Amino acid sequence: MSDPMGDVVAARKAYEKAQDDARELVRQARIDLGRTIAEARRQSITQDAIAETLELTREQVRRFQREYENSVNQG
Repeated sequence: MSDPMGDVVAARKAYEKAQDDARELVRQARIDLGRTIAEARRQSITQDAIAETLELTREQVRRFQREYENSVNQG
């Protein structure tokens, strides 16, 4: 026989794990975007051009690139 409270607890744990998984997926996507921005910058594409294309501010472009660079420096 099923334990309703056990089911509730298990469902909550699954929900929390899904949130953690989603946060990690977004974190990795941000790092990948930052890496791609850094590569474009090394090929002389300006922050302004990237920002305009992505409809972001230059500061947002810098943040993505910095997040990537920090991830590389942390190993």
